[in-house]
Amino acid sequence: MNKAIFLFINLSLLCTLCFGQESDWEFKRQANNISVYTKSLPNTNIKSLKIIMEADVPINSVVALLLDISAYQKWVYKCNYSEHLKAETPLSTYDYYQIDFPWPFSDRDMYVHSRTTRNPETGIVTSESVGVPDFGPEKEDYIRIQEHQNKWIITPLSPTRTHLVYTLKADPAGAIPDWLINLAADQGPMKSMKSFLKLVKTLPYQSGDPIGGM
Repeated sequence: MNKAIFLFINLSLLCTLCFGQESDWEFKRQANNISVYTKSLPNTNIKSLKIIMEADVPINSVVALLLDISAYQKWVYKCNYSEHLKAETPLSTYDYYQIDFPWPFSDRDMYVHSRTTRNPETGIVTSESVGVPDFGPEKEDYIRIQEHQNKWIITPLSPTRTHLVYTLKADPAGAIPDWLINLAADQGPMKSMKSFLKLVKTLPYQSGDPIGGM
């Protein structure tokens, strides 16, 4: 089968998965080709998040930025510190983040285990991160985030264009009003992804294959 046709079929299937149960997701906003959706979760007023967008860069550039943990504070909303801690392999890592919260609320931190894989036939890259709250000791003045899950599905559309689907489910823990959590979820994603799309076009992410021949 022609590779371009094969990728088109797989992208169509991906879109079906993303939109086939769209009744579960509530469209929130769209700007600069970035679409933001939220979904209610059982037994909580905190909502999960989905972002769909495209980047005018090769898929390798997108993956290179995602694997650059030290750069997260440059594009992730309210992330003021990010550190790579340990690698089981180059594509299976443990990392640490600190998140700035507005006064009078305490800042948050979290440890995360991330795994990145690539389908050798379609070229689609999947990156999943799960919180591991007991990986390191709690730090003074920070509340540890106990629940965190995010996932990237990254699909090459052409040698110079990439389709991205990002989903997030997290609970910041502690005594924070749900309305404030969901307000941040409404504003933060758009700011984060605008910064991501700007940063991914810069020179450090424009060459090489960050995940090799996988």
